[in-house]
Amino acid sequence: MKAIKTTVKGVLINISNEYLDEISELMTVFSSAKRFAFKRLNEGKIKKGELEKLIAHKYGINIRQSKDAAQAARQMIASQKSLIKDYYENYARKVKAIEKQLEKAKSQKKTHALTKKLEKRKKKQEFYKNHIDNDTIPKIIFGGRNNFIRRCKGLISNEEWKSLRDNNYYSRGDKTKKGNPNLRIVITNNMAFLEISTLEKNENNKAVKIRVPLYLPQKLSKKTGKINGRNYRQIISDYLLTGEAYQVELIKKDDKIYCHITIDESKIREYKEEFNLFNGVIGVDTNPDGLALTRLDKDGNYKWSVYLKESELLYARTDRRENLCGELIRNVVNIAKSEQCAIAFEDLKFKNDKDVKSKFARTKHQFIYGKLLSMLDTRAIRENIQRFKVKPQFTSKIGLYKYCHQYGLDVHNGAALVIARRAFGFNEKIPKVLKTKLLEKSELEKFNKQVNWKKWSIINQRIKKKGGEYPSLWLKHRKLLLNIS
Repeated sequence: MKAIKTTVKGVLINISNEYLDEISELMTVFSSAKRFAFKRLNEGKIKKGELEKLIAHKYGINIRQSKDAAQAARQMIASQKSLIKDYYENYARKVKAIEKQLEKAKSQKKTHALTKKLEKRKKKQEFYKNHIDNDTIPKIIFGGRNNFIRRCKGLISNEEWKSLRDNNYYSRGDKTKKGNPNLRIVITNNMAFLEISTLEKNENNKAVKIRVPLYLPQKLSKKTGKINGRNYRQIISDYLLTGEAYQVELIKKDDKIYCHITIDESKIREYKEEFNLFNGVIGVDTNPDGLALTRLDKDGNYKWSVYLKESELLYARTDRRENLCGELIRNVVNIAKSEQCAIAFEDLKFKNDKDVKSKFARTKHQFIYGKLLSMLDTRAIRENIQRFKVKPQFTSKIGLYKYCHQYGLDVHNGAALVIARRAFGFNEKIPKVLKTKLLEKSELEKFNKQVNWKKWSIINQRIKKKGGEYPSLWLKHRKLLLNIS
């Protein structure tokens, strides 16, 4: 069973001024230690195993805190190096795409515009390539580049700038210490507290601990008084009884200190796939304005389809958009539970590798595909629903050319049908009418020897040449394009 990572977002409440000063000092020292570790690791001038000892000695923190600071710095560097490779690959694809457009450009104005764009993309590509070749990363400004510019312009004070740089404290868990020794959650008399190891030492040279009340989210219905949604307070309480490790991060924002607790839910409950493929499957196709669902029975036959539309996803802010995604996923899971069947969705990997118009760029950027799919995956596991991640190649085209006219579906529900069929492992053969109307007899022998993906690629190209490039044209003029009386 894979780990189910869940982050519970709480907040520290009723903090005295004395305790607030101690927590702020702890954050300042930890943030400084993290920056110190980052610089030493980035320079590569320190031997393995020496950094933690150096941090502990320099900042007067225990070895576990110094290891957490070093680990946070390592994660930042690893993340940046991974991003650099992605950026380089994306810009390499953009360069190739623009070069192809240049070959087809006819007007001088278009050629000039594409040439300018190509120069910019090549410059970015070379920038990331140099970092990859030299095993380096771009400069990082702790506190944020925009905030740094604001500070340089005098728009924020020096105190505000420092608070933006020194606003978090992170502690990994340890199973041998029954949870987390530096930031320990304690529940007594149905009240939660966060026990924090401060920088002060007692006479035995051990860290002085303080306890601060911790609010853990628990939504109660105003009508019934019962728990509405997930009871995170109870989840944390059950998890503490296991003695397993948990990660805690303190974040200071808007004069409040938030507490993010990350646990592995698989340690407190057993997950079983009660709703599975034996009762059929629902294919889910993700789109910028909602989800298309298509239901197949246990034999793979079409039953029904529906589109869960949420246009606000196109323009909503981050928090609102995330909430909308959660509501959509909850609806999908509830439908699957009522149908007692499995869920299938695409195993998508999105990259910013296309030069598109600004309107579509905003839409693509704002719609968090990865977030939506990860939420669907996690929620399906929690609700004991069997899920299938299938290959996304040609799902929309196969659905459009093969099934939309047959079942009266739009292109998105047609794609969802293909996704559901792939959960059964069905191979999508080319319909006879497409082969006879789009291919010459002399081409059939060579065509039949191709792999399935190549066949659908050829069919797609032939339909484009006939003018059926857009789904609306194909759905409306299918018979005309195929010359069917």
